[in-house]
Amino acid sequence: MDRSIANLGQVIRRHRLAAGMNVKQLAQETGYSGAYISQVESGTTLPSLSALSTIAMTVGADLTQFFPVVSGPKVRVSRAGDLNKLRMSPNAAEEYTILSSHGPGTSLTALVHRAYPSEEPPVKFRNVGERFALVLSGSVQFTFNGETEDLGAGESVHFTSQTPYSMEITSNGPAEILWFVSPAIV
Repeated sequence: MDRSIANLGQVIRRHRLAAGMNVKQLAQETGYSGAYISQVESGTTLPSLSALSTIAMTVGADLTQFFPVVSGPKVRVSRAGDLNKLRMSPNAAEEYTILSSHGPGTSLTALVHRAYPSEEPPVKFRNVGERFALVLSGSVQFTFNGETEDLGAGESVHFTSQTPYSMEITSNGPAEILWFVSPAIV
C-alpha cells in the first residue's frame, strides 16, 4: 500500500485555530517562516514527517491526528519488498516505509526514511519523546544545540527529541535511515 496524506493543510489549519494561534505565532513557535506555514496550510508545500511532528507538538495535537485512522494488526511482519509506504504527497522527494504495527495501542513507530540531499537549509525539529536513528546508507549530519554529528552507514544516534535538532543529507545520493520513534507517530 502506498499512501499519501490528503487535505493535510486544512487539518493543520484547524488545529492551529483550535490552539488559538495565528500563522505568525505558529511560525515563531516552530522556527519556520510564516510563508512556509501558509504554504503548508494552503497545500502548495508539504512538510516532512519531522516538520509535521514539530507543528503538531506546537499546536498541542497528537501527530496521529493528522493521519487517517487505520488500525493495523497487533503483530506485523515486514517482508522485503513490502509496499507499506507513506509520502506526504504522491511526488514527494522523501518517502517512509512503515515497518511497525500502527493504530491505537502502539507506543512506537519503526520506519525507514529515504531522503535526498537538498539545497534548502536544514530545518530545526522539536518533537515529543525519543528518537533512535540508524543510517543504513548514505551519510547524514545531525545538529543538536549547535554541535554536529556526522553519521555514515552503520552508525546511529539516540536522543530525546524535545531538544531542537536538524538533519541534513550529506551524501551525493539519497540516504536511508532506520528510525524508532516514541511515542508512535503513525
